[in-house]
Amino acid sequence: MKKGKLLLTALFAIVFLTAPYFGFGQKCQTSHKRAERIAHHPEIQLEMDRINHFTEQWISEQKTSVQQRAVVTLPVVVHVVYLNDAENISDAQIMSQIDVLNEDFRKLNANFSNTPAAFQSIAADVEIEFCLASIDPDGNPTNGITRTLTTVAELGETENFYKTASGGHDPWDNTKYINIWVCNQEEGSLGFATPPGTASPIESDGIVIPSVYFGTIGTAAGSAPNHLGRTCTHEMGHYFNLEHIWGPTEGGCYEDDFVTDTPEQDVESGGCPTFPFTDYCTSGGNGINFQNYLDYSDDDCMTMFTEGQKLRMLAAVNGPRASLLSSNACSSMVATTDLYRFENAISVFPNPASQLLTIAIDNDYATADSKWKLIDVLGKSHLEFTMTEKKELNIAHLPEGVYYLTCSDFPKTAKKIIITK
Repeated sequence: MKKGKLLLTALFAIVFLTAPYFGFGQKCQTSHKRAERIAHHPEIQLEMDRINHFTEQWISEQKTSVQQRAVVTLPVVVHVVYLNDAENISDAQIMSQIDVLNEDFRKLNANFSNTPAAFQSIAADVEIEFCLASIDPDGNPTNGITRTLTTVAELGETENFYKTASGGHDPWDNTKYINIWVCNQEEGSLGFATPPGTASPIESDGIVIPSVYFGTIGTAAGSAPNHLGRTCTHEMGHYFNLEHIWGPTEGGCYEDDFVTDTPEQDVESGGCPTFPFTDYCTSGGNGINFQNYLDYSDDDCMTMFTEGQKLRMLAAVNGPRASLLSSNACSSMVATTDLYRFENAISVFPNPASQLLTIAIDNDYATADSKWKLIDVLGKSHLEFTMTEKKELNIAHLPEGVYYLTCSDFPKTAKKIIITK
């Protein structure tokens, strides 16, 4: 819960960096690793302050509060870095994790019905979905999975997970892909993420999770109570700038998660409490929101993000993580030759656009009978037209969101267009 407008500089410099390392190694090490980075690179604090200022301003400017006009789909690449066959998890196990992310972020999780009525009213469909990338950074088809045999134990702890030369795997362009490294860490650690602006070096930006906590089948099936993929949901929340709901350090009633609708909470929860569960900070009423993905409850007790958390994540998508919106890596209509021809034949500017969109095409590829469409993420056509060289479209009437430009001559390709207001 937001308990007053605290400056991140004061919060982290006074509390965070001087706080002892308490229970964060139990599950999530995001806060602990962030503190280490700030200690070595104080400039990270300035970037965090800048991002937090943007986030508060963006949220305050939302006229219709929490409703996003279009669901966005963001590309994920999973780097499996394994010591043995058991850690070299199957494609199916990886896909099970993507399914969990999509269910949790869209409020489609089967256990949402277990959410107490008192919290269902603030539970959010975040309107973010994820895909395994279908195009790699070189424009080639991919299944969004890399596999690397390593000799480095506890790779996540050595901080070499993002270096091929040191036994890990180099990231794909982390302005276009969400990089997830599935690799071994020290015992007791379930994973960590880099909130916006905190990666140092930038190549480390992403999420790190051991294979036994990634997905719901295979090696993850025997990892109860952390066996339902909620570790990745939790870390993805951090990646999009959410704090633990008790605050960014060891907790206490005066810490701030910068979200208005999460109840005050003293420290992390554990197990599967009975509702209502109260603590020192929220001693009555509906108690704390232990069902929240940013708590430490068991996987089968986690059921929700709040509307306030949704706003904070959408601010990240529209701010420090906005470059992901221009990625074409989620295209399901890819043929390599056609994609290369399409990308080199057409130019669109500006992109993002708000009023007018200009499309130009190489004369060698232009035909008068080509059918062009601007479709939304659900495939609904909003504009249909023909052109031979250049076209200027008035898009002022279209809701902001993600759209795709298609052409009948290139049936397996699409150009992503971002419309802003």
